[in-house]
Amino acid sequence: MALKYKLVQKKDLTKGAADDAKRYYASANVTGTMDFDSICETVADRSTASDGDVALVLLGLIRCMQEALLRGEVIQLGALGNFRLSIGSSGVVNAEDFQASMIRKPKIIFSPGAKLREMINKVTVERIDSESTTTESSSENEVPDEL
Repeated sequence: MALKYKLVQKKDLTKGAADDAKRYYASANVTGTMDFDSICETVADRSTASDGDVALVLLGLIRCMQEALLRGEVIQLGALGNFRLSIGSSGVVNAEDFQASMIRKPKIIFSPGAKLREMINKVTVERIDSESTTTESSSENEVPDEL
């Protein structure tokens, strides 16, 4: 299946562009969100576990990940990928001038595993009209809730 994209007009960030210049850029078309409960139900439907069992395991995974990340460990989840904490800061000339307040908010960095990288390498793209995506997307999102 092709990844659908639309063109969106944004400020032109190319070097030497006028302040009011604009360009069209590709933007992936988001058709909805798969929430936690939906993920649990989908995994349960494809296994012998109940959706409650799946939720329990995923919540336990999150707790384990929080603890390991705070210990400075990289979380390796096989084919899913790796998670690690990263920080940045302002720089100083002399080490004694550095203060912890110069450190920016930590970020969680995700690096996809082999299965996800394989999927990305196989992605094809298909352009859609910008105007038609909003009505199609909202009606698609409403269908699962009605079931």
